[in-house]
Amino acid sequence: MAYLDTLQYAGHGGAFPLIIRGVGMVGTVTVSGLAQADDHALVVAALQAQLDAH
Repeated sequence: MAYLDTLQYAGHGGAFPLIIRGVGMVGTVTVSGLAQADDHALVVAALQAQLDAH
């Protein structure tokens, strides 16, 4: 974040990168509206449920 004006921007949790081995980053899953840790935990739980289903 060294390149962003900290008066205008702030880091905030809730996004999780989707990275495919041998390909790289193909997207993100983002949740907003809960506390940062809860946003992140929801994304992780949803991705884990998808992995477990396949």
